[in-house]
Amino acid sequence: MERTLHLRLTCGLLASAARLTPVPFLDDFLGDRARRLMVDKTLSAHGRRFPSKQVAPLYADPHGCLYGCLLSAVKLLLFPVKKVLTWLFALRYLTRDLSDAVLLGRALDGWLEAGRLADATDPPARLQEASLLRSAFDNAVAGTDMQLLQGLLMKALRGVSGLPKAAWHAVRRLRRGGAGADPTEGLSQADDDAMKRGTAKLGAALETPEARAFLEAFDARLAENVRILEARHASG
Repeated sequence: MERTLHLRLTCGLLASAARLTPVPFLDDFLGDRARRLMVDKTLSAHGRRFPSKQVAPLYADPHGCLYGCLLSAVKLLLFPVKKVLTWLFALRYLTRDLSDAVLLGRALDGWLEAGRLADATDPPARLQEASLLRSAFDNAVAGTDMQLLQGLLMKALRGVSGLPKAAWHAVRRLRRGGAGADPTEGLSQADDDAMKRGTAKLGAALETPEARAFLEAFDARLAENVRILEARHASG
């Protein structure tokens, strides 16, 4: 459990720190890499052997390359504004990225425990399963008031000294490392201690009655969205 929480904290912090990268498009690339790291590690923990690129919708831009290319000029033009807003609302982005990491990791755990995304499934069907889970997850998030969870996480992590610095050091290692590299390996003792303290605080926050009730309600909402999408797919 501690390893799972550490992974979600790490990837949430990495995704948030990646937003501050002062290079156009690199920020989005590193954000995807952070989310892919969580998917990679979660698949491995459940004994899956297929490459995570076969379930890319779980971590990558859902609009695809063509959409991204069409918007490249606009994104480049607005990049300075985007960076200013990112710094101004850094705390809000941090809580959102952490919440997404906690909830998506939890959703993927449940999906894999139920036998979905199996090694025996052919790649096109596996990709379709991943797309369905991502759509159901996004719909569940859109239908949920996230303020409770985000507030609990921020309250828990606010007093953990050294955590932002550790996240920034890790995202620099993420940029320099290969696709499968773990950016937390080789961090300084101080950074590693900060991550461990953050993990302990995160675990305690998620064990509160308020958090447990929130997570159970979200699980139910996610399951309902999965049911609706599967029924729609079957009828189509």
